[in-house]
Amino acid sequence: MPYTVQFVGLVCFYREKGGRQALLPDGREPGDGIDPHFASINVARDAVEESSGWNGDTDIARGIFHLDPCEISLEEGDSSGALDTREHDGKLPQLRQMDANFEIDPERAETIARLRIRHGRLSAYTVPKGTAIISQLDVPHDGPITITVTPRDGSPRKTLRLKPGTEIAIANTARGYKGNESEAGHFRIYEKLSKNPVRLSDPHFKPAVPPSPSNHVLFRRPVPVNLNTNCSNTGCC
Repeated sequence: MPYTVQFVGLVCFYREKGGRQALLPDGREPGDGIDPHFASINVARDAVEESSGWNGDTDIARGIFHLDPCEISLEEGDSSGALDTREHDGKLPQLRQMDANFEIDPERAETIARLRIRHGRLSAYTVPKGTAIISQLDVPHDGPITITVTPRDGSPRKTLRLKPGTEIAIANTARGYKGNESEAGHFRIYEKLSKNPVRLSDPHFKPAVPPSPSNHVLFRRPVPVNLNTNCSNTGCC
């Protein structure tokens, strides 16, 4: 049974040989009065078959697994294979078009998390009840799903084993978000990915993608994620 991953909030898809690298800029201390952003893996609370290494970095009652600086591996998603991006790459705001000096060196980019995508289908949608662009990865896979998180500080790996077909969300958003008025300046957090000094402004565009059909718990909570375009996924290079 294939599974689906939703990328929500500040995530940049960097082109590389054989696929894409999803880079989540580190927004924990953005400065300039911008809302801090935090990364997490989100699933339905009854979807977890087994987890290890998380200690206090979870809100198990809500299926939230908080991320410190790390590398993420999705079972089958980072295996060599065909990656279809026809309904994705041209739909996202392109950071280099916003500032010609924007250039990414993945090894130097300031990220809270990153992962490679080499297998499946990437598609772009707008977030349910919002206007931000999110990305959906559909991964061919049978059986339970293993996610491996490797902390960058050298501490032990963390793992999640999820039920077959679980819908996963990898989010990089402000906590306690309750309305569009708090999203000013969020795109400036993407500056942390550039190896050159750049200045990004809030984008002004009308997303040319359909609304997401996702029924993920992240979009069904009492205060659901319903971001506007200032907290969209992006592409580069």
